[in-house]
Amino acid sequence: MITILIVWEAIQRFYHPQPVAGATMMVIAVAGLLANIFSFWILHRGSEEKNLNVRAAALHVLGDLLGSVGAIGAAIVILLTGWTPIDPILSVLVSCLVLRSAWQLLKESVNELLEGAPRAIDVGELKRKLNRALPDVRDVHHVHVWMVGEKPIMTLHVQVIPPHDHDALLERIQHFLEHNYNIEHATIQMEYQPCSGPECRLSELHAGHDHHHHH
Repeated sequence: MITILIVWEAIQRFYHPQPVAGATMMVIAVAGLLANIFSFWILHRGSEEKNLNVRAAALHVLGDLLGSVGAIGAAIVILLTGWTPIDPILSVLVSCLVLRSAWQLLKESVNELLEGAPRAIDVGELKRKLNRALPDVRDVHHVHVWMVGEKPIMTLHVQVIPPHDHDALLERIQHFLEHNYNIEHATIQMEYQPCSGPECRLSELHAGHDHHHHH
């Protein structure tokens, strides 16, 4: 919205050039630039954890910073040549830069808010790997993965041969997911009976030829 307003204002100024006080503009722009450099430095120091909010704030400050640089450039041109259209031209340019970054951030935020799946996890491959790593695991189904706060979270049902030590097997499955898929938080439901329900029949059909080999 702000970008649109700035561009609209810039277009008005092309048609009706306004007198611009170059010196005043210069002072304010330099003050703004220093404030923004300071803010950006503080935020940039804190963005190690690559938090979306910190990055959004840093983006905002960076937008202002570019604006200040643009204003300083325009003020210099106006002071030296008196050519005022440079002001709206730089406004439009800075707006485009800010818009581009904002779009990136928006895409990421939307994916996170919609709890979008991270880079797709191949469930078939996960089943095979898990089965190879832990022979006690017979089947994996109802696998769901989504992102919360930039960390993948997973829920899954595992059909296992009744273990001697339930917790140890659970821990091994969690270790497997963390080690192979970088998933630190998984909720695992362990079942001793074969899976029942419509989704299971579907996976039975898909894996029909697979199952005969196991038996």
